Amino acid sequence: MSPQIAIPAAGLVVAARPGRNLLETLAEAGLHLEGPCGGAGRCGKCRVEILAGRPPRPTAEEKALLPAEDPARPVRLACLLIPESDLTISLPRALRDAPILSSGRSRARPFEPPLAETLPAGAGGSEAGDATAHLYGLAADIGTTTIVASLADLRDGRELGVRSRINPQTRHGLDIISRIAYCGEKGAAGTAELQKELTGALNDLALDLARDRQIEPRHIRLVAAAANTALIHILAGISPVSLGRAPFAPVFTRSLSLSPAVFGPGPLAGAGLITLPSVSAYIGADAVAGAFVCELAGLDRALFIDLGTNGEMILSSSGRLLACSCAAGPALEGMSIQYGLRAAAGAVSEVSLRRTPDEWRTELSVVGREAPAGLCGSGLLAAIREFLRLDLIRRDGRIRPAEELPAGDPRRALCRLWDGRPALGFTGTDIRLTQKDVRQTQLAKGAILSACRALLLQAGLETSDLERVLVAGQFGSHLSPASLTGCGLLPPELGGRLEYVGNTSRAGARLALTSRSALAAMEELAARIDYFELAAFPGYDRLFAESLRFPEPRFL
Repeated sequence: MSPQIAIPAAGLVVAARPGRNLLETLAEAGLHLEGPCGGAGRCGKCRVEILAGRPPRPTAEEKALLPAEDPARPVRLACLLIPESDLTISLPRALRDAPILSSGRSRARPFEPPLAETLPAGAGGSEAGDATAHLYGLAADIGTTTIVASLADLRDGRELGVRSRINPQTRHGLDIISRIAYCGEKGAAGTAELQKELTGALNDLALDLARDRQIEPRHIRLVAAAANTALIHILAGISPVSLGRAPFAPVFTRSLSLSPAVFGPGPLAGAGLITLPSVSAYIGADAVAGAFVCELAGLDRALFIDLGTNGEMILSSSGRLLACSCAAGPALEGMSIQYGLRAAAGAVSEVSLRRTPDEWRTELSVVGREAPAGLCGSGLLAAIREFLRLDLIRRDGRIRPAEELPAGDPRRALCRLWDGRPALGFTGTDIRLTQKDVRQTQLAKGAILSACRALLLQAGLETSDLERVLVAGQFGSHLSPASLTGCGLLPPELGGRLEYVGNTSRAGARLALTSRSALAAMEELAARIDYFELAAFPGYDRLFAESLRFPEPRFL
């Protein structure tokens, strides 16, 4: 008999298939733990707590990635644990209760029911007087790490509810390149597998929303989706492999209208699919949706930035729209960080420093007001901002060891070690900021700042010429302007011009769902945006290297 894995918090008991690790077993049950390394046993993020049972002894490789073991409640890595007997486990809090940004700026558009050709044949049927009576639609923002969907009444356009979840594809890795590589390695079967994960997640969200409103799931007859270009390809069942190699050409950029066959059996078995238009391989439908919702084309000297694992930027200046993108990586979402986690209960979201007569102490703001368990992206940047302020992190990113500070220096109270190397600590916790964490953040900072500078140079503008900076995305929603400029992700003079606009991707998908003219206007907008590759920008290597340096420390 196969070992049984009990997950009390999820109300599930699943059978472990012979030879399968726990990560794979949980994924088959619809529980997708984060795995920045794609389950290769290198990142140490897919931790589960063993509540009962006798797991096999951890290998030396696994021990090196785990915290000091508590014999009463041991922690193991799901990707390296192959169950041999029954186990009871607890999943990470970040998987169970991470809040996902669903709200954002919107734009008024006249309600115009979907065109008949976008609805599956027979929609409405004899039970409706017209094609939209008793029908509902789903507007979805499909992000690299999260998915948010809202239910709309197609009779009047009203929004009836919002649900969200972690993108199940995170088990393959946290950046989009890992998904493209997976499709390249597995071929058509890989694309089909990733498509099934997305459509399965949308089916689950549709079922939850239908239950919330006590409607029949079969009455959800249309889905409008915004996502980056690779995920739009995967959702449509088209390989994204061409996006990962020169000349980085998408198979399509226009909006698509697809039949219900894309969703397979489930609540959306009768629903058609509309995908929003993209611009290029790395300026996707999510960015187009955001630019449209923010009415960027009508602004002058305004910059739209969608911050995430991929940073997408669109600049509006003198009637021209210019765009570029950069690979920021997962550090800004708390991943690839030693004590990193999502903005869930227990995540440090803000850090400040307080001086006492004998030492400097950290004061922490924690999501959910629980005991601090790690750093989410905003907490990571806040910590680096504060340690830069004390000159404990140098401009080149090197953490200063305690021995470089004078004897009796109150800053010494924050100096720690991690694996024998200098690190920085947080008062009253075991959390550490390691040298590797700082380097990962530097790479993200260098990518974002150099992209911003290249975009301005391409447009012939100075930083001081910008009048507005619109920041979208999950990461931006938790971030203070002081951290964005204090760490040097954006130039300091932009601090007073930042506006946080939230989840504009879902807002754009909802407009496409409920307004025919909005979708047509997004097509026109996407066609107007001029995209350029940073790699081909003259002097970009030098610009990137300069952008890696942190701002000048201001010791207080």
